[in-house]
Amino acid sequence: MVMSHPWTSGGVVLKADVLKAVEAEALAGYARDEEACGYLKGPAGEALLCDEHVRMENIANKLHAVDPERYFRTARTFFDFNGKRFSDAVEKGAAAGRPVKVLYHSHLDAGAYFSPTDAAMMSGGEPPAEEGGAIVMGPGPAFPLAFLVTSVRGGSGDGGEPRIAEHRLFVWDGAAFVVSTFSVVD
Repeated sequence: MVMSHPWTSGGVVLKADVLKAVEAEALAGYARDEEACGYLKGPAGEALLCDEHVRMENIANKLHAVDPERYFRTARTFFDFNGKRFSDAVEKGAAAGRPVKVLYHSHLDAGAYFSPTDAAMMSGGEPPAEEGGAIVMGPGPAFPLAFLVTSVRGGSGDGGEPRIAEHRLFVWDGAAFVVSTFSVVD
């Protein structure tokens, strides 16, 4: 899998305008009090390069409204998206020679880490049934992806503007999601 999808080992190269688009979405999500999410694509011939950003709707608030017991978290601390649309985008991107390489989401007033819920969901496992509950890890990601988490923090109590605090890239090592590397180019 790594041979045909080298971005799953890290070393992803993000175009500066793509990272700026992720940051803009993360800040817009912060203003809506929800995690932003989307994906990054790039040419198959430049396997590590991501030069296109696609925003996805975070449907966590809709899920919470329909079933607040099962989906006890709102979009402020959870993200989910239309799985069929994403699967179609992965399939179409691969067929067009512009594969989806990175799935991203933001954290609000928290660090850029892969939370236990993120790990459970992205590995095909089971998220906690209640706040602070145990997770069950799955066998691994359903798609060959790297995962970018962007931290947005509000002005530290002084009325300042929200700002991007950090980005971290994660990859699946066969058992867990681990921090990896990425770079930014013009």
